[in-house]
Amino acid sequence: MSAWRFQSGLWERCAGVSLEDRGFRYGMSVFETVAIHRGRAVFLEPHLERLARATNSMGWGRVAVPGIPEEAAAAEPAGVVRIYITAGVGSPWDPFCGSAYALFEECEVGTEFPAVRAASSAAPYFPRPGGWKTGNYWQNVDALEQARHRGVGDVLLFAPSGHLVCASMANVFLEIDGAWKTPARDSGARDGVVRAWVKGRLPVEDALLSADDVARCSACFLTNSRVGVRAVSEIDGRPLQSDVSELQRLYRKLVL
Repeated sequence: MSAWRFQSGLWERCAGVSLEDRGFRYGMSVFETVAIHRGRAVFLEPHLERLARATNSMGWGRVAVPGIPEEAAAAEPAGVVRIYITAGVGSPWDPFCGSAYALFEECEVGTEFPAVRAASSAAPYFPRPGGWKTGNYWQNVDALEQARHRGVGDVLLFAPSGHLVCASMANVFLEIDGAWKTPARDSGARDGVVRAWVKGRLPVEDALLSADDVARCSACFLTNSRVGVRAVSEIDGRPLQSDVSELQRLYRKLVL
């Protein structure tokens, strides 16, 4: 993994985030994950725009990052760059004085990931403010651990209200009575860039979805920057119509 810090208008190599930074101490940071595929940053501008909106909603103002490190953007083979904006050194209530960091991690991006088996989580999920991705990611990691213990690839997470929010690290789409639906932002769902791309290709309704909706869906798929579009083959042991190959083909052709 390689790391950079943005300061004085430049990205400079660094060892990592200071232990004194509130991003480390309290999880006071927001981030976006940018896929790097064939030496190109995928959906870079929409990611940076969401990052600025996230810092603004946190009360930090629109913290603008003009891009990502050139070395990371041109990286081969594929991987992801996570851009973090941290609160900086201080007490929890001190004003924002942070920095932007970029972390590159080599991994598969946009390949034909196999369909995943999923299960519903019984543990309440508490969405982050505004649905933004923050450095306090323990719940999401714990959700993946739940999935492993249950012998499935992912779990679906529900807010205390009972509304479906997301999978452990992905947005969710359900086909119900022949119509595609995805958790509304009001539920705490993330405004993911691949989610937005899908909504530009399919007639999708934002809706408040319950466990009953999940139980009667006929198909499901997940989206995030790393996997793109990934089919779900079953939920809670119930087989689904997992063929979203045409949407996956379009994503690879038009995006990657």
